[in-house]
Amino acid sequence: MATGDARRRGRVGMIVPAVMCVLVALPTSSAPESPEAPEPATVPRATGGQYVGTFNIYGNVGHRGDAGDWIKDEADAVKSLTFGDSDRWLFIGLQEVCKAQGERFARELGMNSAFVDTGTNCADGQPFGNSVLFHGGAKVLPPALLPNPDNQRAERGIICALVRAAGGRGPQVTACSTHLSVGDTANRAAQTEFIHHGWKPDGTHPLGTHGPVVLAGDLNALPDSGELDSMYDSGVEASGPRETESPYAHPTYGDGRKIDYLFAWGTRDPAQWHGSGIRRTGNSDHNFYYSKLSW
Repeated sequence: MATGDARRRGRVGMIVPAVMCVLVALPTSSAPESPEAPEPATVPRATGGQYVGTFNIYGNVGHRGDAGDWIKDEADAVKSLTFGDSDRWLFIGLQEVCKAQGERFARELGMNSAFVDTGTNCADGQPFGNSVLFHGGAKVLPPALLPNPDNQRAERGIICALVRAAGGRGPQVTACSTHLSVGDTANRAAQTEFIHHGWKPDGTHPLGTHGPVVLAGDLNALPDSGELDSMYDSGVEASGPRETESPYAHPTYGDGRKIDYLFAWGTRDPAQWHGSGIRRTGNSDHNFYYSKLSW
């Protein structure tokens, strides 16, 4: 949840030149699914759709910018959820990422990555922010820093790309990764309002103009928090109906709370999520949260 020492770049409520977006082109690869492989209990055998995941990797406070083999271990565990086939992932959002960590995560999965620098340096001097991992052929949208009304919190950002399933199959989806402020309800309310109604990534059109939006992120709020009203009112979350008390269906933080989410909105017919689950890890204070999405 914490971001480490913040280096401010001023209050930003809309797209700004100071935000850095990095796209790393990487070779894609996939392993064929073995028909003899046993089905994990947490991933049902369902037809159609693609997997989406979100993961706060604890990259600075927990790992001080290290992009070592712990990332390979995490990527291997993610691949195991889809029988070693990375092509079954539509995209994955990462939060609390030092730039090289997101790049390595993508490389281990045979995917590409885009990064938003939120203005905080990691312990080893790398830029810090969020990443989105996806297959080739995507168009990365100009990223943004989120509103910071009290000007006393670390800057937060959002990065999105127009993606399709591997091989260009299926509908185009606006895939986003974000991380909302910790502690301050007013900040988070302003940030969710900005994402839904205030942000125009290309300077003209609101988010979702180019297809349905799927948001992956650490929102630092419980499901019944008022600042998430707009998310639940307009979107479908992977855990299903809004939860109002613990125990949560898919707790994503180490203390048993649900603060990480997968929301989809912007289609004529509601999104359908299948087989939502979490994968616990010793490498982060968050769980990897995932689900299979179809329209």
